[in-house]
Amino acid sequence: MRVSSETMVAQTLNRLQSRLASFDRAQNQLASGKNFLNSSEDVSGMNTSLALRSERRSVEQASRNAEDAMTRINLADSKLQSMLSTMRRARDLAIRGASTLQPSERNAIAEEITSIRDEMVELSNSSFLGHGLFAGTAAGDAVADVAGTWTYTGDSGTLQRRISTTETISVNLLGSEVLGFDAGESAFDVLDQLAADVTAGDTSAVASGLDAIDRVTGRIETGLARLGAAGNRIETALGRNLEIDETLQRQISQVEDVDLAEAIMKVNTEEVALQTTLGAIGRALQPSLLNYLR
Repeated sequence: MRVSSETMVAQTLNRLQSRLASFDRAQNQLASGKNFLNSSEDVSGMNTSLALRSERRSVEQASRNAEDAMTRINLADSKLQSMLSTMRRARDLAIRGASTLQPSERNAIAEEITSIRDEMVELSNSSFLGHGLFAGTAAGDAVADVAGTWTYTGDSGTLQRRISTTETISVNLLGSEVLGFDAGESAFDVLDQLAADVTAGDTSAVASGLDAIDRVTGRIETGLARLGAAGNRIETALGRNLEIDETLQRQISQVEDVDLAEAIMKVNTEEVALQTTLGAIGRALQPSLLNYLR
């Protein structure tokens, strides 16, 4: 009889502990607002939550990459716009230089063209986060006068940025292309030659220089078009990333967050069940304890 009573007491205590655990979990869910606080409470829910959060981190990183890429592209666009304005000013000067002028007037125009060349060099060597905007992946300048020859000093590296979980984009323009080095007609050589032709009063050569300037501006405009297309892709990716992130947040909330009304009801239900269990245990244990004591 004593063994039977001990077994009943143990079973009763186990039932009480189980009910207390259920009540404690219901209270924790209500207090924290979460369906689970660790994997032992809901292995499947925790795994789903971890997977969703990992995916969201990937989307957030892609958005940061896209914003960084957009900043770089906007800066490059600004520099190219300035180059375009500068070259158009050089064209206006070339038109003036193609007419009959006094030597002093030609010299003044040539000096201004040389100043424009220096401005173009400065724009071409613009940097972003310590790297040349138009130097590929090189850390230094894109353009330099090497032993009297204008030289592209960058490399042919392409900067890639993952702007979404499925899309990677090139975010740089090579100075070797946009500045005419690959075509054998750098913007700097064109300007130097134009200044020399204006100084010499060679109106025929100056007229030919106008065509060269147009080719330079054409390459700059092509670069601007490429940047514009890249910017559009980035904006589209950012919008899509935002939509995906909002969807993931909703899914995470559905997995992790409790429904407040349901949580309150569950606490009340568990409390009633606990009280009922305690009452039943009290009634059951009284005769068992008496028998045990006998």
